Amino acid sequence: MMAAEPFPRSVTGRHVLIGLVVFFGIMFVANGFLVYYAVSTFSGGDRPNPYRSGLNYNETIAEAEQQAALGWSTKADYDEGAGRLTLRFTDAAEAPVTGLSLSGTLGRPAVDSHDRAVTFREWSEGTYVSDVTLDPGNWVLSVESPKQEGGSPVYRLKKRLIVAGGP
Repeated sequence: MMAAEPFPRSVTGRHVLIGLVVFFGIMFVANGFLVYYAVSTFSGGDRPNPYRSGLNYNETIAEAEQQAALGWSTKADYDEGAGRLTLRFTDAAEAPVTGLSLSGTLGRPAVDSHDRAVTFREWSEGTYVSDVTLDPGNWVLSVESPKQEGGSPVYRLKKRLIVAGGP
């Protein structure tokens, strides 16, 4: 009877070292690509100059408190057939809010390549409309009403809109 020969190719320390270097090398390269694309495509900021906004943070908090004290509520609707975005403003007593000058931006949540400026006109009491065509998907509407000469406070609104797909 013949004696069994030892396994001719065994795993040595050199093989383990090469395997670890290759494995972690692939991991570092893949993570490097992911970090590069994450940082280069979206900064994460939703304001053009977040540092300056941070300097005025106490004023921003005061304006938000004034806005909350108004007790206004807003409803946003998009009519695909008419290509019209409608905002309805009511105060704490459910009366329509009139005389606002509204403008802002409309864009996708994750990229700024679809951002566009929108302006609203008063359609009827408390109802403001803007003619805009939106593709299906998620949109973020940011609207601002500047201070009026009569002293009414700044009003800011940020709402997410979901436009349903086609038939």
